[in-house]
Amino acid sequence: MRCFWLLITVSMLGQNMGWGQVINGQVIDRETEEALPYVNIGVVELGIGTVSNRQGVFSLEIPEGEADSALFSAIGYISQKVAIEDLTEKKKVWLAPTSYEMQSFEVLDKGGGRDKTFGIKKGFPAGYTNLASNKPGDEIGTPIKIRKPTYLKSAHFTIDRVSGDSMIYRVNIYEFNDGEIGKNLVSENVLLEGVQKQGVVSVNLTPFELVVSEDVLLTLENIQVDSEEHNSRIGFRYKSVFLRNRNIYGRIGDNSKNVAGEFSEIIQGSALNFYFVGNEL
Repeated sequence: MRCFWLLITVSMLGQNMGWGQVINGQVIDRETEEALPYVNIGVVELGIGTVSNRQGVFSLEIPEGEADSALFSAIGYISQKVAIEDLTEKKKVWLAPTSYEMQSFEVLDKGGGRDKTFGIKKGFPAGYTNLASNKPGDEIGTPIKIRKPTYLKSAHFTIDRVSGDSMIYRVNIYEFNDGEIGKNLVSENVLLEGVQKQGVVSVNLTPFELVVSEDVLLTLENIQVDSEEHNSRIGFRYKSVFLRNRNIYGRIGDNSKNVAGEFSEIIQGSALNFYFVGNEL
């Protein structure tokens, strides 16, 4: 089963708007004056947006005269609303870092004990799904059950189908409580990047000192995938889990993460083959 909900939604947005103004610019760290990569940029009232590239450069197309401002948000930085008029004149946006409070635990021996898997690692696949629009900011994820404080060592994602060369995804971990999705628990960019390949791809989480104590939503956010027309569909494997009241969630990149886009249940009674490896404390 393939899910084309993203492609359909984006196509409808394009039909309902008259496009006109293209804004190009760059996002800069206010303190270090360095370029900020992978910043989410969106026009809230119109539900459109994009993500800056590795050099902090962005291009945002909006209907001329239809919006007053754009919202810039990045992990570890204070979100900022900038007037469209200022964007067209100054071309640069400066974001200030913010302190990030994490729930703390005394960790006596993070490396000791037996590693445990949290999430769906194996099982007969029910199908695969993908982010058909291939736009920056497209996001897909699955809830992970956490019963006690857990130190997360690594995150793993099963890719069932590939059709291109390279990919860059951002790993996000959100609070998750009975279907309600809360704040992102990751305080900086955690990137999964490399060559597209079938099988399990992994990212080391130990540099980020992540400890969670309740259920979370583990997602992959599309930052950049090989953009050739025939290379746009990376398929993620999923399994039916009807007895566990679990669903697969996603949201479209044109709404831009943490700007206007809300997660939707895209496949009910199923879970992606996304999982953590870690130690319960």
